[in-house]
Amino acid sequence: MKKLLPFALSLLPAISLALEPQPATPHPPGSMADAFMMQLDSNKDGKVSKAEFIAPHEKRFSQMDKNGDGSVDRAEIEALEKAMRERMQQMRQQHSAPAGKP
Repeated sequence: MKKLLPFALSLLPAISLALEPQPATPHPPGSMADAFMMQLDSNKDGKVSKAEFIAPHEKRFSQMDKNGDGSVDRAEIEALEKAMRERMQQMRQQHSAPAGKP
């Protein structure tokens, strides 16, 4: 169990992308660095502070910690996994729907 939590926490950036609808951009970022800066440089000063880096992770942790006890247990991780699967299924259905139909 002790090894599961660090692994789950390392997935937070990917989880945030999967759970939160991202605004449509006409041109996707040109590089991983562009995507990183666009997502984390909240004050747009051209650099990411430790606080800017940690803020979305803290938010995700709070969202995962459904019972608010300050830790994420297996049931909460499984609930997150289920939500991610459902979200991915919805996205697949939206992308496979014929043009002009929801």
